[in-house]
Amino acid sequence: MMTTGGTDRVGTIVDALAEVLSCPVLVTSNVPEALAAFQEAHCLDPQIQPAFTAAALHEFVQGMPAQVVHEIEEPLGMAVTIARWDDRLLLIGPYTHGQMYPGTAEEVLSRLAIPTAYLSAYKLYRTRYAIVDAEYVHRSASAALRGAGRDDLVGSLQHVKAEGGTIAPSQADAPQSGSFAVIEERYRHEQDFMDAVADGATDRALAALHGLSGMPRISGYLNTPFLGATILRVMARVAAQRGGLPPVTIDAISQEYAQRLHRVGHTSDPHHALGFTSQLVTDFCDAVRRHRQRAYPPLVRRVTDEIDLHLSRQPSTADLAERLGVSTSTLARRFKDATGTTLSGYVAQRRAERAARLLATTAQSVRDIAMFVGYDDANYFVKVFRAEYGMTPTAYRDLHAR
Repeated sequence: MMTTGGTDRVGTIVDALAEVLSCPVLVTSNVPEALAAFQEAHCLDPQIQPAFTAAALHEFVQGMPAQVVHEIEEPLGMAVTIARWDDRLLLIGPYTHGQMYPGTAEEVLSRLAIPTAYLSAYKLYRTRYAIVDAEYVHRSASAALRGAGRDDLVGSLQHVKAEGGTIAPSQADAPQSGSFAVIEERYRHEQDFMDAVADGATDRALAALHGLSGMPRISGYLNTPFLGATILRVMARVAAQRGGLPPVTIDAISQEYAQRLHRVGHTSDPHHALGFTSQLVTDFCDAVRRHRQRAYPPLVRRVTDEIDLHLSRQPSTADLAERLGVSTSTLARRFKDATGTTLSGYVAQRRAERAARLLATTAQSVRDIAMFVGYDDANYFVKVFRAEYGMTPTAYRDLHAR
């Protein structure tokens, strides 16, 4: 903790807040140095936690309004609260809002497509920090601002979600985005789009997407780099869930495109952006259709969802059978009757499919991908992958990488 250029009263408040909240509290006028120190002390890895880097935080601080308390939450489950006034910066955290239950770390890394090699480090990192309620952080930041005599603009806590490392400050009420006729047309296209994705109707969904892209620029958010693709990704997720697609499948597609969008960056080329979102929509629609065509019985569907959710861990037939209230022999028989393969065969197939997606869309090494999908032995992974695709992972990447 460091205080510079502040009154004794602010220093006393900061000391008290750090003790009460059990997390770091800092007031400083040397913002670059403080944020560099924050990254050094609290960023797990700049590659997987870019929102906690000095560069990202400094960019956010420069653009945020004075005397407004902002809480930044990033995908790994950590948060930090920031406010500024005059030349000083208040920084509370990092901290987390939730406990680490068994399986939490695995689910977070799987959702973000982070290799399991980071699992132990992430568990140790996350459990280092206190669990703090956002309301208490807001009250604490407000107390510090009042102690500095800056309570005239203290308002509600502004939440900021950092997705893919991008931090954007919260905004006040947005101005109306167009005439009523234009707004109604946009909502009609959006409804058509979501209905089509829920039905798995690719042509209808793409037609609605093209309708949205042709809206007047003042209301057509597809013309806004990064934002349009992000909004459509969320809409497609909601529609696919309405169409019956399992959450694990929705999340796998969504996270793949979130990563690809982060790599592409804030492109200003509308044709490139439309091509990106068109492929995303096509993948969601194809997945909805496949899901409906594969009408497994409820018991088998629960097993496949369980396997897909915990793909990096070898599922135990005995454990699955016990949770589902059937014998292992009954489970194995019903599963093979419905899918045409054994549980272990299905796991190998799904792991190979997940690995193929990562090989085609990421630059992760074959070893990291092997570990991520559940194989500690990279040579064995190559053998399993070759059995499914008739080629090595490296050859597959050379053929399909984009």
